[in-house]
Parts: sequence; C-alpha cells; structure tokens
Amino acid sequence: MVRHISVLTFLDTPEKEQNVETVRAFMEQMPEMHPAIRNSVVAVPVLSTPFLPDDAPVMFGDLVQLLDFDTVEDAADYPLSKAHTDLAAMSTAMLKKVTSIDYQI
Repeated sequence: MVRHISVLTFLDTPEKEQNVETVRAFMEQMPEMHPAIRNSVVAVPVLSTPFLPDDAPVMFGDLVQLLDFDTVEDAADYPLSKAHTDLAAMSTAMLKKVTSIDYQI
C-alpha cells in the first residue's frame, strides 16, 4: 500500500478561510471521483499557527490530505487523474505552497 500526503499552505488573503473550506470540500469528494483511492483523510490544524516570514525554514500548513492506494501504480496514476487535475486547476491560484510525499506503508 502507498500513502500520499499533501500539506497545502494558502495565500494570506481576505478569502483564505473560504478558500481552505472550498478546497477541503472538494478533497473530501476525491474518493468518489477517483476509485483507486482506498482511504482518504482531509483535515485542518487544531492549533493556531504562528506567524513566520516567508523565508523561514519552517512553514505550517493550512490543510492536509492523506490518501492510500493499493499499489505504486495506482499512486503514480493519481497526479494525472481528472480528479487531481481538476483539484489543481481549482486551487493553484489560492496556494502559496504544496508539499507532498508518497511512501510505502
């Protein structure tokens, strides 16, 4: 099994909270849009994040997504899937940074 984790940091705009909720709602529908997803968790931080300058070596995310796939091939197909490309098209303008990792569990 392969786990995909993405941590999204949104641009600081007046619409930031709404943008986080919009992307969160979309991500929660991902398993219905991409059947190769075996498990999905989408969450926001429970603690306040401190202000840090953009060049700080540490950055706190605003939204996290954990996806599990049965095989490496299923995980490798995800970035090119319609679900993921639609997510990217919808969210890219709202984001400061996305950090992702895929690993075997």
